[in-house]
Amino acid sequence: MMSHIRQARGRRRRRGSRGGNALIETSLALIVLLWVAMGMVEFGQFLYMKQAFNAAARDGARVASINTGTQAKVVAAVTAGLQQANVAYNASWLTITDLTTGTAVTDITSVTSGDSLRVTVSVNYDQIPNVVRPLYTMTATRFGIKNGKPITGTCTMLKE
Repeated sequence: MMSHIRQARGRRRRRGSRGGNALIETSLALIVLLWVAMGMVEFGQFLYMKQAFNAAARDGARVASINTGTQAKVVAAVTAGLQQANVAYNASWLTITDLTTGTAVTDITSVTSGDSLRVTVSVNYDQIPNVVRPLYTMTATRFGIKNGKPITGTCTMLKE
């Protein structure tokens, strides 16, 4: 009879020690899952911004390619495209190039019909206001999207 009681106590002790292991395993798994989640947030945000800059460049190129397009209308189209992604436009981000002549364009109305126009909206990722960078922030800049990573949206169209 006594041997059954001792065996039961031994089983209880062994079972109790497993509870600590489960806590350690759960905490390690939780840390890994949080890293993965933060990485998904950060890289998802980056890809969203990349798509927003491509869309803004495409909208600007559409306006630049038509005969009634002006420089102000191109800037307005790019600004509106970036505002949809909650990004405040900065004038230094926009570059328009006439690929036929190889020159930078400061006035869309001066481009001749049939020339190829390239509209580029470009900035470093860390200079975009309102971006979420949890992995980069949590790891003291060791992981995540580093400063100086460019985001560029480009579109080329023919001038009507």
